[in-house]
Amino acid sequence: MFALPLPALAGSPFDAPLQVRHVRLPPDPQNPNAKRQVSCFYYRSIVVKQVDYGEVGAERLALLPVLYGNATPCRAARESNEYVIPADSWSGYFKGVKAEYAFFDAPDGTNGGLGFMVMRVYGRRSLFEDTAQHGIESLDIQEGTLRLRYQRVFAADCSVLTAGNECRERLVHDTGVAERSFSICAQGYQAARQMMAKGRCNAQGHTEPACVSDELARLHAQKWDDAPTVIVYEVEASLNEEGPVISRRGDALACHPSD
Repeated sequence: MFALPLPALAGSPFDAPLQVRHVRLPPDPQNPNAKRQVSCFYYRSIVVKQVDYGEVGAERLALLPVLYGNATPCRAARESNEYVIPADSWSGYFKGVKAEYAFFDAPDGTNGGLGFMVMRVYGRRSLFEDTAQHGIESLDIQEGTLRLRYQRVFAADCSVLTAGNECRERLVHDTGVAERSFSICAQGYQAARQMMAKGRCNAQGHTEPACVSDELARLHAQKWDDAPTVIVYEVEASLNEEGPVISRRGDALACHPSD
């Protein structure tokens, strides 16, 4: 068992845990290179356990009550008083705690962002899920309302390049972002095409311009511009018992096709 130095958590928007314990688990004979361990994060009101077998996403995420003197055990075995977050509702990794709220990240990214979930630890229920670029920027609690600011990654179900005004109007309705900011989308799609074409050529061991041109032609034939539009913009989400409210804090910072 070993502990993580708490100064490593400085600068985080989350509360610093009172203690962090890591317990290494025996290697899996079928996958000896996998890093297997149990991590426990001790706070004044809750203990968060993460059992990680080295796969994509933790094997188990759980909440445990605080026992006197940090006596809550940190081990792979499931405790009788352990609340396990259902894998079919969320699978990923523990991120941090703010007061009575626990945050969890998705196991991997999508559309250039990473999904996250906010859970109220006392009610043991999910309050909010969304996708952020560069994580949560700030957290604040005022009069029972949790406010978090982040760059939201929003995926439409249409392409502003090919669906035109209808798609732009739906994006404006769903996000509040000014329609004029979608002017960056053409450049964003082009940059994504170039990156994809260069990536394909590098994978084939070709660096000549002709290869990139050929791959760009293939992407055009595959109707790349029809891919649904993804925009990134600044928001503040307010969470309380009445439900989440997302307020736009800026117009589109980025625009590109979905994965």
